[in-house]
Amino acid sequence: MSAGASEPFDDDARAAILHHMNGDHAGDNLVIVRANGAATAVAATMTEIDAIAGVWIAQLDDGDVEQVIVPWTTPLTDRRSARVQIVEVHTAAQAQLSEPS
Repeated sequence: MSAGASEPFDDDARAAILHHMNGDHAGDNLVIVRANGAATAVAATMTEIDAIAGVWIAQLDDGDVEQVIVPWTTPLTDRRSARVQIVEVHTAAQAQLSEPS
C-alpha cells in the first residue's frame, strides 16, 4: 500500500491486527468508515494496515462496496502505535458522527 515506506509489521503481526479488528471490533470498523466517506455503510472489514494508513472495505446499504483509506496522524512504528492510532481514528469518528448536522 505505501510503496517505499518502511513497514512496521511482518505478515504475522499484520494478520493478527486485521483478525483482531474484524473479529472483536466490527462495530468500530463501521463507525470509522461511516465517518470517513462511506456514510451509508452497513458493514466494514479492515483489509490492510501499514505505516501510513488503514484500509477498510465498506458494504453500502445499496449493495455496493467502497474502499475507505484512512491515513494515520503519525506513521506507525509497531503494534502499540497501531493500537494508539486506531483508537484515535475511532474516537474522532465517533465525535464526528455524534455532531449535529
